[in-house]
Amino acid sequence: MYFLLIGLIVPLLVAVWVASDAKKRGYSSAAITGWFAGVFLLLIVFLPLYLILRSRRPYYLKKNEATRLCPFCGKLFKEYVNFCPYCGKKLR
Repeated sequence: MYFLLIGLIVPLLVAVWVASDAKKRGYSSAAITGWFAGVFLLLIVFLPLYLILRSRRPYYLKKNEATRLCPFCGKLFKEYVNFCPYCGKKLR
């Protein structure tokens, strides 16, 4: 009985995490629902697929935002500034 309960709760929790991560990354409602259903029904197949195929762009950067990459520390930031907000090196 407990194995059945654990077998339902673990995929449900992982599917909820995948859906919230997909929402943060800007996926459409249909894609979020599909990933949720896939992970819940076939966790062993869809979780690795999601982790491999999800967008590499950090979720806090939107698609149309201007981004820059610091040549010193390699971190992305949104604004055009003279100094890197992470390492403080002069960019221009």
